[in-house]
Amino acid sequence: MYKSITLSLESYRKQYANGMLILSLMYLIFISLYSINQYDLGFQLSMVSRIKSGQIIYKDFDYVRPFFSIVFWDYLLKALPLTSEYLILISRILVIVQSFIICYLIQKIIFNRSSLQVTVFLLICFLHTFPIMPWHTIDGIFFSIVSLFFYKKKWYLSTLIFIIFASFTKQSFFIFGLAMGLIILRDLSRKFTFDKKDFYISIPSIVFLIIVLFQYHIIDNFKIFFNQIFNSSASSGFYENSIAIYFFDKNIKTIIFILILLLLYFIKINKKYIETLLLITFPVLLVFPFFNQGTYSGIHSLFLIMVVLFLKYEPRNTFIFLLLFLGWSSSISWGYNTPIFFIFIFLYKFIEKRKQFFLLLWGLALTSFLLFRIKYTYLSDSLINSKYIFSNNVKSISGLWISEHEYQYVTEAEEINKIYKHVIFLPGSPILDIINTSFPNRASWEMDVEYPNWKQDLSKLKTNVIAVDNSQSYYKEGFYKSSITLELIKQKKIIKKTKYFTIYGN
Repeated sequence: MYKSITLSLESYRKQYANGMLILSLMYLIFISLYSINQYDLGFQLSMVSRIKSGQIIYKDFDYVRPFFSIVFWDYLLKALPLTSEYLILISRILVIVQSFIICYLIQKIIFNRSSLQVTVFLLICFLHTFPIMPWHTIDGIFFSIVSLFFYKKKWYLSTLIFIIFASFTKQSFFIFGLAMGLIILRDLSRKFTFDKKDFYISIPSIVFLIIVLFQYHIIDNFKIFFNQIFNSSASSGFYENSIAIYFFDKNIKTIIFILILLLLYFIKINKKYIETLLLITFPVLLVFPFFNQGTYSGIHSLFLIMVVLFLKYEPRNTFIFLLLFLGWSSSISWGYNTPIFFIFIFLYKFIEKRKQFFLLLWGLALTSFLLFRIKYTYLSDSLINSKYIFSNNVKSISGLWISEHEYQYVTEAEEINKIYKHVIFLPGSPILDIINTSFPNRASWEMDVEYPNWKQDLSKLKTNVIAVDNSQSYYKEGFYKSSITLELIKQKKIIKKTKYFTIYGN
């Protein structure tokens, strides 16, 4: 009888797990289709579109990061024409596939196994509430994880070349790349090993990198490349975004927190109690934003707590600490400086032995993230408060389920683009650049920090009509200031006002 009950429970778990896989697939389809935003969604793709139109990176347009993320997406989308109707949808599907590979390899690296169920669960956690779009941080994580996978196999040449790929996606990955390079050189100095499979992967990858350097004129324009990625704006705020953000504004709180971390490390605590506490923390972290106006808080502190706990209970697990270091370096950013891509994965790693809770955590994660995306739709109208329609007749965003407001905004911008040749939409909407396939100036984000050569453009755009978003004012001061918007408004006069834009001309 006991055996019969056990088999029945096991059969129930399998059915529930299969159901969760189906629900997860439905969720992934939903987030691929759901909503657009005017600010971030088209940023990477606008750079790719510029290249497709014949522009040369750094020489013809500003990009204050290394080049490899754009190159990567240009190759992924080679088969698509510049005016592809389903560009955004296809790119979102590719981001999900990319993230699936990341989570599959993470299992291989720190869990020492692979399971479709766990991979999908980690995928849901990795994407969390991040807007689905090509992004340099995800690309850097992708190439870094691949390099760690090769490192675990002791394929040192392949590790090095993929570390180079990762380093050339965003400046913060230079830190991870330098550390990994030193580790590999140390290992090679102790014992040189060579694997044929390593050769088969590394040699074509090296050839590919050489081709890229010439194909995208990086060598020809090296000085411009160097000046843009190390301009004063791009290199500012390193301490604030890499170290200070992990602690508190007031010194006394920081001192108390550090003392707590030290006590946590040195006081003897049964690991089972810690696992129980983290098992409670996982669902609390999932639902916390619903009680905090859609904001995750405490992620940085929790990350440091996880570092201390792994030091305390798994001090010899090299790959966990490499992944922790990757999580920290990937979080160094202007606008999304958080290690949240990894935090749920680290939590699960610590509680993975509590297998009886796995399906429950999976279901809760799926439900929480779905509700979050609907309630706090990223930089767009929520499904709860707005009518949503399919944008089947707008190129680049065809097939997406977007709010009526966003649809009207895009179609109005299309009409303006037809009337006024080479109109520039300010203070920045990369997705409109893609839809209109028009790139008259050097940046799709026209804020100063992303547009180091805006003064060069100012003198060239005297005759261009500009359309300024009526609802935006962030460009007037602060970090997101757009000096070119302010200067062009001064030089021109209002010729028309529409629902969403104020149009200026000479």
